[in-house]
Amino acid sequence: MEENEYNIIAKDSKTFTGYNIPFDTKIGIDGVTGSFSSRITSHKGAWPRLIRNQLINAKYKSVTVLEKADDWAEYDLILIDLGMEFKGVFNLFGGANDELYNRIKKFENFKGQIMCIHKPMPDVGKLIRDRYKTGTELFRTLDDKLISDKCENIKHFEIVDKTNNLVLGDSHSFSMYIPQFMVSRNDGLTMFGVLKRGLRSFIPDDINNLILYFGNIDIRHHICRQEFPEKAIKDMLLEYEKQIKDLNIEGRIELIQALPIENESRKLPKTGYYKGTPYAGTWEERSSVVELFNSILESICERNGWRCYKHPECYLNEDKELSFDVMEKPKSVHLSREYYRWDFDNNCLNEKLKK
Repeated sequence: MEENEYNIIAKDSKTFTGYNIPFDTKIGIDGVTGSFSSRITSHKGAWPRLIRNQLINAKYKSVTVLEKADDWAEYDLILIDLGMEFKGVFNLFGGANDELYNRIKKFENFKGQIMCIHKPMPDVGKLIRDRYKTGTELFRTLDDKLISDKCENIKHFEIVDKTNNLVLGDSHSFSMYIPQFMVSRNDGLTMFGVLKRGLRSFIPDDINNLILYFGNIDIRHHICRQEFPEKAIKDMLLEYEKQIKDLNIEGRIELIQALPIENESRKLPKTGYYKGTPYAGTWEERSSVVELFNSILESICERNGWRCYKHPECYLNEDKELSFDVMEKPKSVHLSREYYRWDFDNNCLNEKLKK
């Protein structure tokens, strides 16, 4: 798996709250080429619901993640979420068909305000021009210039609300979100990678409270490829401790332990493979690595007065494996939103984790 960080926290980040949008604004969150899954087990569908929760906790009263049939005209402001995997090019399922025409017309006809989340609004008019020859007859009636002009005038923001609190990690990180924390999600970034670049380079200077969640990718793909896995873990975590101490964070520091290992029968998408395999090492080998990793992490926290977050027992099945029941469906390495630390829908600590 290539490291492909998506670090949404930058020193000059624009904030949604900085635009002074009234708190009674009726806000809808949607995509351009498609809406987000409403399944609670969807990792991709969880991301816009994190944004919604951050907006709710920033005192916005009416925020909805829209579904396919929802009418944009019922909202004052539409926030465009380009999706977790957007890299500058739209992935179209079904091609330039009549359904895409209807999605883009919804965007074109909306009379309220539109803003884009995390990145500048891409040129949807260019999408139309690129797909014109292969599009349906209805799709080819779209006015690409009008839509390009509309896209050019859309404002964007990188974070909802600038705070002094940050959750920093890989694609697992936002499962550990709690309110008033910004989230810097860096897909594919290993602990080894963040330490090599320098932890400081990922963190704004004014952060007082920090939650760090790295290590799952290292354990899945890399540690068991080392000649001496135990030494690799110890060396990496000692460097992790050193770089965290060098941050001189004044407030709370919390380190999240690694997840248990799921049964090897789990089907994983090829996007999660590294060097052609879904993982390196047997279940037993990786579970041993998790045990050592978590033990050392706990010791580091104890001697520095930091918090250590341990995943709840409800994540385990009777064989002490990470249960498929708590993971995204149908396949993924991620937890289902149903088992995140924070309940996005009810805006409270997740009661299921107490069982």
